[in-house]
Amino acid sequence: MHVTIQCVHCGKPLKAPVEMAGRAVRCANCSGQFILPESLAPASFDTRSATPPPRRDETLSRSMLIPSPGQQGASPAPGVMICRLEPGTLRWLDVSEALRDFLGSSVEALRGQSFLERLHHDDRALAEDEFRQAAELGERHDFVLRVEGHSDEAWHYMRVHTQARYERDGRVNHFRCNLKDVTDRVRAEQELRRRTEQLTAANERLRQANQKLKEAQSQLVHSEKLASLGTLAAGMAHEINNPLAFASNNVAVMEREIGSLLALLGRYQEGWEALHGVAPELADDIAQFQDQLDLPYVQQNLVGIAQSTRKGLKRVAQIVQNLRGFAQLDRAELGEIDVNESIDQSLSMLGDLLTRLQVDVIRDYGELPLLECAPAHINQVFLNLLMNGMQAIEAAGRVSGKLEIVTRRDGNDITVKISDDGCGIPEEILSKIFDPFFTTKPVGRGTGLGLSLTHGIIAEHGGRIEVDSTIGAGTRFQIVLPSRRVRQPAAQQPRPA
Repeated sequence: MHVTIQCVHCGKPLKAPVEMAGRAVRCANCSGQFILPESLAPASFDTRSATPPPRRDETLSRSMLIPSPGQQGASPAPGVMICRLEPGTLRWLDVSEALRDFLGSSVEALRGQSFLERLHHDDRALAEDEFRQAAELGERHDFVLRVEGHSDEAWHYMRVHTQARYERDGRVNHFRCNLKDVTDRVRAEQELRRRTEQLTAANERLRQANQKLKEAQSQLVHSEKLASLGTLAAGMAHEINNPLAFASNNVAVMEREIGSLLALLGRYQEGWEALHGVAPELADDIAQFQDQLDLPYVQQNLVGIAQSTRKGLKRVAQIVQNLRGFAQLDRAELGEIDVNESIDQSLSMLGDLLTRLQVDVIRDYGELPLLECAPAHINQVFLNLLMNGMQAIEAAGRVSGKLEIVTRRDGNDITVKISDDGCGIPEEILSKIFDPFFTTKPVGRGTGLGLSLTHGIIAEHGGRIEVDSTIGAGTRFQIVLPSRRVRQPAAQQPRPA
């Protein structure tokens, strides 16, 4: 036998067998689930007959697993905090004994208050939104609100599970809430979050320490390279200067004596006719020897050969002087240099390579103040950038190339721009070129320290370096250095431990 009933959710009529009394059924129209009464009779479900309004403790819900407080035969377990709230106003309708003890108020006193009044001010908007969704969806799980406790007058974190109880016509009769104090859990989570933040900060400090270690390692390599360069320059200067000194002196003496000999030979040639009349055979032998020697050529070019030799030796001396000037072997660690002169010295070190690659150097020097710096370090910066420019030109595969060097004064700063028309730097690696040990060169042709050391030297001098590059068009490095080194005030200097 079947009876006709109304779905408590959508109000559509449904047919249910009498044997299903007291069991859960699901509406075929809205898929809503509800429990049939214990007794099914055709007359009791006549939709045309008047039905008295249900009491609050008899209203149906999508979930009947947790009994309402005060329901006969279904009292909540001790310590469970359950309440019923009025829709819209969220005023207290009923509370369990455990919740009354927590709030420190009787049911009569609470019924004139709203549930929101007991919440932290910042949580009230959240509570209103959650109850609105509970009315629409039927229930809401696991949202946390701060509720003020009566015993310690402190805010407790309460995890709330809310169910909407409906009338038979689908209207919300009341909200049924199950509250659980999760203060200890939330505080443990907060402590875990705090410790995680501390661990993250410690990891960041460790990362910075590792970065400083890498910088220190690169600076150590930099110092070793400078020391090796100084030793090499000193050895080369010493070994070359010794033979260069006596070779230059001997050429000067030889040039002077050759002039005297040629003058004497000219005097002999003035008596050639007399010699031919007195000793014709001797004169013939001398004439034959003159032809073999090509005496006119010797007389014309011997002095020029001596002068060319002296110029070559002078050029060698200039190369040695440039090498000493580059390494600054005869200066203190800190000093003042002419930036334009320093660039010229670096270019002179690369003279042969510039010639071989047919690189045209365009100098656009401005009037600059003297730069207070570590001269050897700044010279290495210029040498590294010029070398990189020439290698970029070589990598582009061009027959010839161009290097443009511009220096300007900008207030107390000195700006140096070094541009090439080489292959350029890809955008994806442009941000990595100053990283230690990063290189795009084949194995054995680069260590990846040149630009890293350059960046470190510029930063150490209180300046900055910028790079702009276009694939196939070239690269431009811009260096900005203060002409006077910035010294740390005595009050800010770290005190010795």
